[in-house]
Amino acid sequence: VAVHVRRGDLKRGDERATNNGYYFDLIERLRKFVQNADIHLWGTMEGTKADRAKDHREWKQSDFDAFMLKGMKLHLDPDDIMDAWAHMSRAHVLVMSPSAFSYVPAVLNPNCVI
Repeated sequence: VAVHVRRGDLKRGDERATNNGYYFDLIERLRKFVQNADIHLWGTMEGTKADRAKDHREWKQSDFDAFMLKGMKLHLDPDDIMDAWAHMSRAHVLVMSPSAFSYVPAVLNPNCVI
């Protein structure tokens, strides 16, 4: 299972930053069907270009700790987006964010896309 959580380019409180509870609920439902699902989460803490220039990060590692505590493997601020897209486009299940970043692998993924 591949999960994309959009955070890095958004400010806290932005409605496009889907609540963690949404993802937790989906993962709980998926685990009812596949108890030992191997779940990988992709996200970023890096902000906009302007934020990076000021060395400002809106999001921190601790903002993703709850996902790790729920048994997900975190892939934050990936060096190579092609690697992230390759995993997401081939996952048995892809959980998208409202984001163009997860749209690309969703179009390529022939399996279950949520």
